[in-house]
Formats: sequence, C-alpha cells, structure tokens
Amino acid sequence: MRIFHFVAFSEQPYMLGWVDVTHVCQRWRQIALDDSTLWTHFSTASSRNKEWVAERLSRARNAPLVIDLSGLMDKDASSLFLAHISHTRELYLRNLSLVHSEIVQAVNIQNAPALERLELSANTSPTDIKRLVGDSFFKGPLPKLRIFCVSQIVFPWSLVPRGRLTQLKVTLTREVPTVPSKDSQHDDLNQLIGLLVASPSLEVLTLHNCLPAMLSESSDGQTIPLPRLSQLCLRGSISWVTNLLKMLRFSASTTLRLNCASENTATHNDYHILPFLLAHFNDPTPVKFRSFKINLDDMDRMIVVVASTSLPISPIPYAHIIQQVDNDAELSLSSRVAELNNRLDILRRTCDGLPLSNLEFLSISFLSPNQFNWSEIFQHCIEVTTVQVYGRGTIGLLQALTPPKCANTTARGEERKRKRGDNGRGAQAQPENDDDNDRLAPVHVPIFPKLTSLLLEFLDFTDAVPGSGVLYDLVLSAVQRRKENTTPLTTLYIDRCVIREEQANALEKVVGDFRWDQDEGDRDNYHDYYDDEFGGWPSGNDDLSMRWGGLHADWEPEW
Repeated sequence: MRIFHFVAFSEQPYMLGWVDVTHVCQRWRQIALDDSTLWTHFSTASSRNKEWVAERLSRARNAPLVIDLSGLMDKDASSLFLAHISHTRELYLRNLSLVHSEIVQAVNIQNAPALERLELSANTSPTDIKRLVGDSFFKGPLPKLRIFCVSQIVFPWSLVPRGRLTQLKVTLTREVPTVPSKDSQHDDLNQLIGLLVASPSLEVLTLHNCLPAMLSESSDGQTIPLPRLSQLCLRGSISWVTNLLKMLRFSASTTLRLNCASENTATHNDYHILPFLLAHFNDPTPVKFRSFKINLDDMDRMIVVVASTSLPISPIPYAHIIQQVDNDAELSLSSRVAELNNRLDILRRTCDGLPLSNLEFLSISFLSPNQFNWSEIFQHCIEVTTVQVYGRGTIGLLQALTPPKCANTTARGEERKRKRGDNGRGAQAQPENDDDNDRLAPVHVPIFPKLTSLLLEFLDFTDAVPGSGVLYDLVLSAVQRRKENTTPLTTLYIDRCVIREEQANALEKVVGDFRWDQDEGDRDNYHDYYDDEFGGWPSGNDDLSMRWGGLHADWEPEW
C-alpha cells in the first residue's frame, strides 16, 4: 500500500496512470481498493467519463476529496461532485467564465465543513465576472478553511471566511475602478481591516490591485497585528500600499514583495514607502543582505530591486537563470515612476538606507545610455566578489572598477621630494610633466576590492567611453590594473555582446577563467533593437524583454 502511494503521488497530478497496478493480480487490486485515499483526487482531465468518476467516488467512500474542476467543465460531470462537497478537503475552480456561473452557483449552495483550501480564478475581466460568485461562499460556515485564493473576481471583503486563515491571496491584473459612493469606499476599507484583524494566524498575505481606494488617505493610527506573517505581497498605487504597510504589524523576518505604481511624481509620493522599508530591515538588527539585484527599465519606467540574504546557486555561467525574481529574497520592490531622475533618486536612497555592507553578489540591468555614479552608492560594499552588468547604463560601474595607472604613489612621491631638496619644510614638489601629474594625483581606490568574477552582458565593446577610449580599452585596463594592484579578476564572462574575436582573444590572455559565447554580435542589429527614444528594448522581443527585469507590467512572477 505504501508503494502504491509513492506511485500514485509521484505522477503528474490526477493522471491516474498508476491504476495499471490494480491489473497485476487480485491481491494488488484488493489492496488498492481497500485504501480509499488512493481515489480521492479528481481533475477535469480525468473526470470526463461519468461512469469512471462515479466508480472512483464510490471507492473513495467518505475520505476527504481533492477536486480540481479547472478549464472546460462539463455540467453533467460536475454535478456528480455536488453530493460530495461536504467531505471535500481542497476545491479548485479555475479559468472560470460567465458560462460556468450555473455550476459555480450549484457548488456555492452546498455545505463544506471539511474544506481546507479554496481557489477560484476567472479568465475574463473582473468587471464582467462580478456576478459569478453570488452573495456567499457556500451555504454554511467553513470552520477548517486555511487557504483562500481568488484571482480576477471582484467580491466584497465581507464574504471572505474568517478566523483560521493562514493564506489569503486576492489578485487582479489591474486595479478595478471603485464605486463612486464615498460611503461604500469606507465600508470597503473597514471590511478589509475587519477581515485582517479577525485573521491573526495569517502566514501569507497577497493583495494585488485590490486595495480599497480609501487607503490613499491617512490610516488614522489603525494597527493590525499579524504576528505569524512570513510573506507579504502587495501591488497597487504607492500611497495605498504605503498606508496599508503602516497599519500592519508583523515580524522583522517577514519577506516583502511590493509592486507600486506612482500616482503623481510631482508630489514625490514614491519616497514615502522608503522610511518604512529601511526601518523594517534595520531595526532592531540589520539584515545581512548578500545578494542585490537592480533593474532600471526605461521602457516600462520601472525600477526593481531584489535583496536576499542568500546567494544565487550558480551565478555564472548561467546568468539568465539568476535573472528571475528570487522566491526566497527578503525584499522585492518594484516601482513604476515616469521620470528617470526620480527612479535614480529612489535607487540612491534605497541603497543608502538598506544594510548592504555584507553584499557578495551584485547584478545591475540598465540598458539606457544614461550614466549614474555607481561608485558613490556602493563604495562601502567591500565584500563583493561577483558582479553582473547588463546594458550600456552600467559602463559607469566598470569605470569605478578600474584602478589608476600607478597605485604606489606614496613611495614615488617621497622619493621625488628628496631628489628636489625638500627637507620636510612643507614645500610642494611641482610636476615637471603630465606623467608626474598622474603620479601626484590623489590615490583612487576602486570599488569592490575583493572582486574576482565579472559578467558582462549586452554591451557594445566599440562604444566610446569618456576618458577611456572605447569600452574594450576600459575592460582591458580594468583587468590589467587590478592584476597589478594584487586585486586580480580571475573570472570574466562575456555574453551577447558586440565584440571582435581578436578583442576576445586578447582578454582571454589576461584572465585565467575566460568564457565567451563565441558570438561577435551585430552592431547594426544591436542598435536596431535598442530604442533610443524610449531607452529600452521592444517588449515584442521575448529574448530581451523577458530578461531579469522582466518585471514588465504584463509579467506575473510566482509570488
């Protein structure tokens, strides 16, 4: 019987290929028939044959059922389950539309005292699906319900079962216009607050584009304690998200997934959320982030930061794998802000406030040619060993990695003073030529002194870099000078860049572990893809638009 369980539950869900074991011999068949739990899982794909459904329901007897009626539901087949809702443990009704309203209503009038998990989702606009659910979820109370997930369905918060929820997920792809009546908006907010107050056992709370409009106003000191919350995912207008955060009281270990849309950049509402975030990750004990990822997406006007206390499993050479949102990251913040300067200011303030001194891995995606002073915000990150840069906006970071031509300026300067008769009376030696100017200049200490691995993606090595010639010269100088300064780069990867073979060969000679995708790129094609007017890549190009940044508006991570 135990072996049968392994076979049954290691398959693709509900495929029932394991039933073949019941045809081996009479003894095996009797063992399978006597175990009702082997027959409790039902799905649309395996429930099209009414006779077979009825037989399996009979074999399941009164064991708790798991019913997944997603997609194309047949009314006659669905009716077979109505009498068994009372002992159903998990119920999934996904991809609903108005044609399923009769089936949903028939399910909703049943008693479901054993239900522990309920998931509902529609495949149409929420404004078209408002009347799908009706006035209640089931006829009587749901005393055992722990997980409640609803997607693309608009309903009053008062319908959500209360008391023992551990997971509550309500998601809409876009914010739905609220009812014009101000009283109804207040009621909507009060119902949400009442629901959260009555659910102190919540461990996962996800609210996407469904926050009440009245959250745009002050929270008036309202507090909602959620002591067991481990993950909080919010999406909506920045003031709504910020004001709900101010109400909630949760543990310092709670991970945050926040996706905010700016309402009015002139009022700088985008900054209001930062003090809360910085306090959360610094008080009482600063979080030791080891991985930090940044995406400045000019096309969608987005800034995305992901901070984690863990490192990527394999940051090199499979860079595209790490460019997806980390499921275990303590912070994922996405903000849509129109002005690039505002996005950069948000980034600067975020980096200044977050505890980043323990960073070991840094990834930056910035396709725009606009430059940014990366060394200023990362100068205190001395533990970084691996850096990944993606796009032309990261050239400034590469410049910050490059030491000056001569690092031993102190000894040379003292020697020069003695030769010129300076006996320590304060006279300053005057440079005789430009070379002396270089040697007497203040010592520039490059950022990331422990850097060993550098990954370059989507860069044009023929691009001009002010003060450095072209990008190829800058990268070569960075590698050579760091080696001279006993801070060598041991690993250099180049992927999807415009670079000539002789340039790649030259770099290979000065780096121990050098990897290149063997593609010289196409400069003309490179700039055809890049939209200089909007500073981004066209979303129709899946290979480009779905890079880590992803986080385009139409991309839904598994949060």
